Amino acid sequence: MTQGPDSMLSWLGIALLVGGCSDPAPASDGCPQDSAKTAPGICGCGVPDTDRDGDGTPDCSDGCPDDSAKTAPGACGCLHVDDDGDGDGAADCIDQCPADNAKAAPGICGCSVPDTDSDGDDTPDCADGCPDAPGKIEPGICGCESADEDNDSDGVLDCLDICPGFDDTRDADGDAVPDGCDSDAGTCSNDVDCDDGLSCTANVCPVDVCQTTPLFECEWPAEVAANATNLTGIEGPIWDNDFYTDLSGAVWNPVTHRLWLCRNNGPSKIWAVREDGAGSFEIDAHDGNRGEWSDFGDLEGLTFADFNEPTTLYLIVEGQERIKEVDLSVYGTAVSMNDWDTSAHLPLAGGAGAEGITFVPDSYLLAQGFADANGAAYSSALGMGGVMLVGHQNGGKIYAFDLDRSNSSFVFVGEYLTAADETAALEFDRSTGLLYIWHGENHNTLEVARLSSAVVGDDRKLDTVKTHGGPGTVLFGSANHEGIALTPGVPCPAGHRDLFMTTDGGGASSLLWYQQFPCH
Repeated sequence: MTQGPDSMLSWLGIALLVGGCSDPAPASDGCPQDSAKTAPGICGCGVPDTDRDGDGTPDCSDGCPDDSAKTAPGACGCLHVDDDGDGDGAADCIDQCPADNAKAAPGICGCSVPDTDSDGDDTPDCADGCPDAPGKIEPGICGCESADEDNDSDGVLDCLDICPGFDDTRDADGDAVPDGCDSDAGTCSNDVDCDDGLSCTANVCPVDVCQTTPLFECEWPAEVAANATNLTGIEGPIWDNDFYTDLSGAVWNPVTHRLWLCRNNGPSKIWAVREDGAGSFEIDAHDGNRGEWSDFGDLEGLTFADFNEPTTLYLIVEGQERIKEVDLSVYGTAVSMNDWDTSAHLPLAGGAGAEGITFVPDSYLLAQGFADANGAAYSSALGMGGVMLVGHQNGGKIYAFDLDRSNSSFVFVGEYLTAADETAALEFDRSTGLLYIWHGENHNTLEVARLSSAVVGDDRKLDTVKTHGGPGTVLFGSANHEGIALTPGVPCPAGHRDLFMTTDGGGASSLLWYQQFPCH
């Protein structure tokens, strides 16, 4: 059908009215370009107001969009609560002391202990054994208020020195008053004679007396063996117990009041012995375990470097000629810590080797002028804080070693003559600064020496203060005394102290306790 112009215009108008263009946007659409939103909301047009964690804060403004408890990381970060248990302003997550409101880090003393330094010596009170004494961080021998000094170099510290300015070990008349402070030094104090026929030279030391007794100047200073207390039976029936045979070394720990003993054979053993509260001693025990350890080789001596490390012991093993460090903190189980091969310096001849070991701290080495093999003053250079002395059965010399605990290396310091051969035991008394040397069965002599020395021929010899004859062999099955242990000589309220002596070779009196040994 033919349409005229008017009809064409009519159809065009209808098309325009029906769908020829889109509707204009409603005047109420706040996000005309965002088909998902008609209003900006919190996040604005083009950004959905999603709240993934449902905490009422949309993700666009939520610093922790997946943590319903936080809208910002805070100190601890998202998903970690910013609790401050001690209320000190430091959140627990960064507070190294979350229960201590005074500290956010342990410092030196640890949490809940203030790092106070009362005496201003740069050592906080918690680590300062003398918190009110700026000159000391540990009491030492003299206590916090007194320096551990020995101004007269007699081996006795000033705080204990009964005769300042003089050598306290010089006592010509044996009256326990040093010659420097004795108005009648050298006069007769008793009528007990010692072989020279002169009553007024009885026990006079160290001047030349008792010349008819060539091996020693002085008699045994304590009760004789027959009057000593026999401890051999504390391990069981005397004739059938471990103490009956081959006891060798001994050492006393004045901090723990424990006597430590060793046996060199069948097998070798170490014991810790304690006072029993009834006037005697018994084998120690800890956590239900007996204070006994086994299998160390031909064990001839034991000692401590630090009495405050009461289960760290140093051993000398004959045959191997080695010094060993062991940890005995677990009773019954020994842990090897170090093993120093000193055999090149300890000659073994016909089974006669190293016997006896003791430790001397640096303070005594310096105070008494201890010298190395070349005559130069020596103190430890490897961190031990002193040197280890080892006695030798063949020739009686003492050998000094500076040990390194970090790698079992050492410096050989030198060798020193003593007053006699067959050195069997050593004991350095830190309370008096004197070295006690027991010379074995062919001599039965107790030498008292200082750490200073002098050249004698091609050797250096320690300065002998005096020598004592032995206690006798009454009740002993063998005269082979091998170990000595002394309790401190200072302080000395009773006027005497204890000495323990062991005997190798067996016998009913293999462990004797002398209770009348002099303090100096």
